[in-house]
Amino acid sequence: MNRWIFFFALSNWAGYTAAAEQKTRPSAAILPAILKLRCLIPLIALLYTQAAACQGSQPPMTPEQLGSRFVQAINSTDAVLQEDISKEVYAPATLEKMGLERIVAHFQKLHEAFAPLEYHHSERLEFPKPSGTTYVLHVYARKQGEVMWSDFQFYLETTPPYRIGQMVFVAEAAEPIALPNGSIEQQETLDWLDGYIEKLERENGLSGSILIAKGDKVVFEKYWGFADIENGRKIDAEALFGLASGSKMFTATAIVQLMEQGKLKLTDKLTDYFPDFPNQAWAERVTLKNLLSHTSGIAEYWTQENEPAMLRFENWHEYLPLIYKEGFRFEPGTESYYSNSNFMLLGAIVEKVSGQDYYQYIGENILKKAGMAHSGYFSHTDTSLPLVVPYARKEGGGWQNNRPKQFRRGSPAGGCYANAADMLLFCKALKNHQLVSTEGLKLMATDWTVGVKDAQPYGLGLILEQYGQEASYGHGGTAGGVNFEFRYFPRMDIALLVFNNQNNGAYDDLKRNALKLISGVR
Repeated sequence: MNRWIFFFALSNWAGYTAAAEQKTRPSAAILPAILKLRCLIPLIALLYTQAAACQGSQPPMTPEQLGSRFVQAINSTDAVLQEDISKEVYAPATLEKMGLERIVAHFQKLHEAFAPLEYHHSERLEFPKPSGTTYVLHVYARKQGEVMWSDFQFYLETTPPYRIGQMVFVAEAAEPIALPNGSIEQQETLDWLDGYIEKLERENGLSGSILIAKGDKVVFEKYWGFADIENGRKIDAEALFGLASGSKMFTATAIVQLMEQGKLKLTDKLTDYFPDFPNQAWAERVTLKNLLSHTSGIAEYWTQENEPAMLRFENWHEYLPLIYKEGFRFEPGTESYYSNSNFMLLGAIVEKVSGQDYYQYIGENILKKAGMAHSGYFSHTDTSLPLVVPYARKEGGGWQNNRPKQFRRGSPAGGCYANAADMLLFCKALKNHQLVSTEGLKLMATDWTVGVKDAQPYGLGLILEQYGQEASYGHGGTAGGVNFEFRYFPRMDIALLVFNNQNNGAYDDLKRNALKLISGVR
């Protein structure tokens, strides 16, 4: 199974606050003596400075130190040792807030789930944001007898010594590897990538497709594995993959198109289109821009409680009462919170403003305009089309059809089908301003979450990510047996498209390493 295991959500941790330096002046009685010893002052000052530095700061902890000690604590059953390691690897603010007892209890739960662990290596990644750099630690280790590795992920302090502030989750991963140093356009790099994918297929059962383009030239393209295991149908260039949330880009593009036609404004209020939305005081403050950037505060309708009913729905409009029922999580415009509800509401607005059915509008004004002749919001049970079957891991090995757990048809929040060639056409149409104007794309690729709590850089229907010096925009999608990523690097004019029809952690490895090869960030 694709293990996104949420174990331990520590609260946001505070950074260090430096104590004010206290300065004293010598008394008049000892001033003459100090003046007589003035030749010693530089030495005394130097020694004092060095001593203060040693007492007031610590050298940064390396990722290897943090990772190996964390794994040691998981493998141990000694609570005293786990306490000592906790004090060493966790930030003081986290220790104070959570308490040693709770952290040690967490190590004991991890021991039950993962020990004994074989440690592989650790790496620290940096993500520059307008509010400051975020540091993320990946610790790779494998439980004895397992094929897949575990990727323990943490947020670190933003200042030295970069200790653990919060553990986020544990993901399934293929074996970590060393990447080549060449650029993505060099044949040696492409040959390595080809061999790497064959290794993931051979050792981890990965299936899918990938396409990398530089401008109008496809520099790498590969299709492998099975689209339909039961019928022996293999994945090829015609295979249509679910995009999951990746198709939120289409809903956002539709809204920007209608804005440019003068049919709506991004400052329009939610209540202009849904006058009976719950909590009118807050609903009056939600704008279309809030919906597009996930800053509306509207709660997620896709909950465990609602899912049984959702699987019976015939039409996406049936989701709207669930959105009304869930209401708000926080005051509009104050936080960043990804919610599918936002894009369901936007889809309804597309219909109200355009006078067209949502699927019809997207088909005519986005898919057709971009030349995406094979893409669409198809029924998951349509056997006349080359739709890939979504698969989940079986206990004990192998794959099982996950289609019974899928919703019947896509919606404004996700679920369109496409292949790599069509998505490259979408990328070209977007960047060449065939779908929206230059100003429209600029609005979409601007971060509208700056200054809000828990900001995750997001434009208007586009996820914004920075890899070293390379900025990018795009969107991904994940559902049961569905994985997709589209990422475009404007400065390099390079597009990446990755598709997968399994709950397989090796997909995340392929996506992550392909991004490293493109951006040069190793």
